[in-house]
Amino acid sequence: MNFAGRRVLITGASSGIGRALADAVAERGGILCLAARDPDRLVRAADEIAARHPDGPRPLALPCDVSDHPAVHRLIAECRAHLGGIDVLFNNAGTCVYGPLERTGADDVRAVLAVDFFGAVNCILEVLPVLRQQGAGHIVNIGSLAALYGVPYLAAYSAGKAALAALTQSLRAELHGTGITVAAAYVDYTVTNIFTAEKKVGGAVRPRGPYAPAAKVATAIVRAVERGKRDFVASTRGRALVLVRALAPGIVELYMNRLADELRAGEE
Repeated sequence: MNFAGRRVLITGASSGIGRALADAVAERGGILCLAARDPDRLVRAADEIAARHPDGPRPLALPCDVSDHPAVHRLIAECRAHLGGIDVLFNNAGTCVYGPLERTGADDVRAVLAVDFFGAVNCILEVLPVLRQQGAGHIVNIGSLAALYGVPYLAAYSAGKAALAALTQSLRAELHGTGITVAAAYVDYTVTNIFTAEKKVGGAVRPRGPYAPAAKVATAIVRAVERGKRDFVASTRGRALVLVRALAPGIVELYMNRLADELRAGEE
């Protein structure tokens, strides 16, 4: 798949992986529609991309909270009106609560799922009629290694990403033969603003890393989409997790137990 001339909608595009995806797509000649909740940061992102890629069209910046279905309906309609259609949707918007589940309120869990899962559902439901009418298109759901094995202190986030992974598989089968492809990228710890914006409960402190640069992760995702990959694990550690989970799941469980012990001991 060649991004040149493709109309690409990216949610959560004002920072982190979404912002880096926008740069990677712009470098390849894609026509961008950027969506995020913060209008000021979103416009700054569009300005920066336009300055870095003066030969390409200026990105369209449309503020939107993807957890609000009517707002997503307006987003897709406006994006389509300006660009004439949508060829690629990157479901990237996300949020997180960090800490033990027993200290996480039910409302906090719902807030995470509202963005990480239902936000993607809202975007998919609104963009599918556009892609069906066009007879082709790509949906790329940005997932996490936490979807492949639940990570301690990330129960709500893991649950949302796991639900998104299952939805991706179901939708892929349902759309087989339509010309619409559905892909998932499973990313490792990445340097993004989600860590500063997330709610931390119970004195939780995140592990030190390592954390991958967002630009490196975004470039890997875009290259995987170009090569037609349907499921892509974006780190060596992630690929090792998949292999070990398949061959010796008890080892992964021991690792997660040890991680939980370390996180508990490090609480402030």
